[in-house]
Amino acid sequence: MKNINIGAFLLLLLLSMSAFAGTPPGNVQGTFKKMYPTANGTAWSQDGGYYCANFVMNGFTKNVWFNTQGQWAMTQTDLVSLDRLSPTVYNAFVSGSYASWVVDDVTMVEFPKWQAIIVIKVGQDNVDIKYQLFYTPQGVLLKTRNVSYMHDILGPGTFLSN
Repeated sequence: MKNINIGAFLLLLLLSMSAFAGTPPGNVQGTFKKMYPTANGTAWSQDGGYYCANFVMNGFTKNVWFNTQGQWAMTQTDLVSLDRLSPTVYNAFVSGSYASWVVDDVTMVEFPKWQAIIVIKVGQDNVDIKYQLFYTPQGVLLKTRNVSYMHDILGPGTFLSN
C-alpha cells in the first residue's frame, strides 16, 4: 500500500511539472499572443521565476520572458553573427580590444523600459575563456563579463531581479 501511495504521488508530481512547463497561465499566454500573434511552434519553459517562450520568427530564434503577472520582461533575439549588427555597434566592436577574438554568438536583448543591449560573446581558439561584451545601440561598451564556466549565461538573472 505504501508503494502505491509513493508511486501515485510521484506520478502526480511528474504530471504537474510537465503541465506547468508546457502551459503557462492565461495572463502570460494572452500577453504573448498580443505581442507575437503569428508565432507558431512555441516551446514554453520556466527560467528563474519567469515564463519563457522560445520560437523562430522571420528566421531569428527568439526567447521572450514574462513574469508571473503576465508582464513582458525581456526579449532575446539570436542575431548569430556580426553581419546583423548596425554599423555603429559593428565598428565599435572591430575597433575594440576583443576584435581579434572569435565571435561565438551575437544577441540583441530588448526590454520594456530600457534601451536594447547588444551582447557579443567571444572566445579564443584553444583556450576555455569566454567573455560577453555588452553594447548600447550607439556602440558604447557598457561592460564585459567573464562567462567561461557559466551555464545560463544570458537569462533574466543577468538583467532583471524578481
